[in-house]
Formats: sequence, structure tokens, C-alpha cells
Amino acid sequence: MSTPRDYYSVLRRAVSGLDANTEHARRTLYDRARQAILDADLSSSQMESERAALEAAIERIETEAPQGDVRVPPSPPMRNVVRPRARPQDGPPDPSTPQPRLLGMSPGLVAALATVAVLMLAGVGYAVWPRTAARDAPDMRVDTPLDKAQPEQTTEGSREAGRSFIFNRQMVYYRTIHPVGTIVIAKSQKYLYLVRPNVAAMRYTIGVGRECQNIVGLLLIAAKEEWPETPAQQASQQASTKAQRTSTRSRFGVRSLALGETGHRIHGTYAPTTDGDEGCFVLVNDDITDLYNRVETGARAVIN
Repeated sequence: MSTPRDYYSVLRRAVSGLDANTEHARRTLYDRARQAILDADLSSSQMESERAALEAAIERIETEAPQGDVRVPPSPPMRNVVRPRARPQDGPPDPSTPQPRLLGMSPGLVAALATVAVLMLAGVGYAVWPRTAARDAPDMRVDTPLDKAQPEQTTEGSREAGRSFIFNRQMVYYRTIHPVGTIVIAKSQKYLYLVRPNVAAMRYTIGVGRECQNIVGLLLIAAKEEWPETPAQQASQQASTKAQRTSTRSRFGVRSLALGETGHRIHGTYAPTTDGDEGCFVLVNDDITDLYNRVETGARAVIN
């Protein structure tokens, strides 16, 4: 059960703010405080507790009143008061016509009473609502599956000795009209972007070989190949096992992605990525392996 509010300090401030500290003014102030408790949405036990605390505060204030002042007697038991409905006005009041004062009270007293009513309702609501809401609120936590919370592949930097961090493989902010999964090759920037969700892309540094310096347009990834070989290597190693083939270095590195039926590829290299060398779009082996694992056959490749 919640502890009743300290009504004494609130009423003490309200009484001290009265224009005229008379019996009538204090009685009106106390009645407004009692009505505020009645208007609050409380259970019977809570209402009794709040009423007892309020009456005790009123009695203490009246005991401390000056000896010559008339003290307010205790009030009878409070009952729910049905307020009459206000009748609609025929029109806006005439500013030149003096308005009647509420129960003969001054504007300062009316403001003090309004302040007390607001403080009472706020205090009662604070004492009751937060605990009930915290106890009855459903558990809104959402458990995120671990496989969705983790990145698809590692985004650690590319393993090329002596290369600055700016050229390493990394997730970057990237706005584009192309759908997720599209490869965008920016030859002038020497970057390859793989479009990811949420306005981002995985960026790879590339070298542009002599074969593909003039290629532009839209192509599709027609095939994916591990340990790609040239026709001469295929003829000499047809009887070799896969383990033996991996020990022979290919000019296409450890992985390659075929660009349509053009015969050109996005492929790896054992040497640093430089422009003008043999091949097409060249990535270090660490980067082409990462890209190979992220891209599906049939993905779009936009070259510009």
C-alpha cells in the first residue's frame, strides 16, 4: 500500500499565499483539497488513507494558527458531490461588464486553490499509478536471434602488407538506387561496392586490368569459381586432384566471378592490386574470398 502524501507542506504554502488569511478563506481551501481526493480514481482503502492524512494536516495547521484567529472546526464526512452542468453561454462576455467573483474570493485565492488541486491530483497519481503500471505492464522485450544480430561475414581489413587502412575492406555509408546485393564497380574511384541494407555498402579496393578498362553497363554474375584456371592449366591438370590444383597459383587468384558471357571476371590476385596489369577487375585474395561468399549467381553488376 502506498504512503499518503505529505499534505501539511502543500497546505502550509497555500495558506500563506492567501490574500486574507481568514476562517472563510481557509475553509474554502480545505474543501477544495478534500474534493480533489474525491475526484481522484482511488480505491476505498487508499481514499480513507489520503483523507486521514489530509485531515491531520488541516488540524495541525489550525493548531498553529494565531491565538486571535478563529479556527476552522473539523469537517463532516465527505460525500461525492454532483456538480451541476454549466449552461452554454449566449455569447462571449462583454469585457466592459464586471464579472462576478467566485464565492467572493479574490483572484489570488482562486489561483492558490487551483495550485493546491493540481498538486493533490499529481501527488495521488504519483503514489498509485507508477507501481501499478510497472507491475501490470507486459514484457515488451524482443529477443533478437543471434544469427541476425551478427554480420554475415567478417569486415576486418584486407590482408595486404603496407596498404593504408583507407583501402581495406570496410562497411561504408552508401546511397544508391540499386537493390541490395548489387555490385557497383566505380573504375575512376578504384572501388567495388556491394550494396547492403540500411544505406550501406561493403567497399573493396580494386585494380582495373587492361582487358576491362573500357567496359561499362549492366552485367550479371554468370558463374562462381573456386581456384579458377586458364585453359592451358585445365589441359595440363585434368587428372590432378583438387588438393593438387590448389597448390598451383592461378592468374585469377583463389576465386573468380564471371561477368555474363563476356569472358571477363572479377577475380583475385596474389600480388598487390595495380591498374593496367593482366586480368579484369582485380581484388586481393582475401577480399575476393569475402566477396565470393556474399554474392549469389545471377547478381547484378553495374560498371561505370
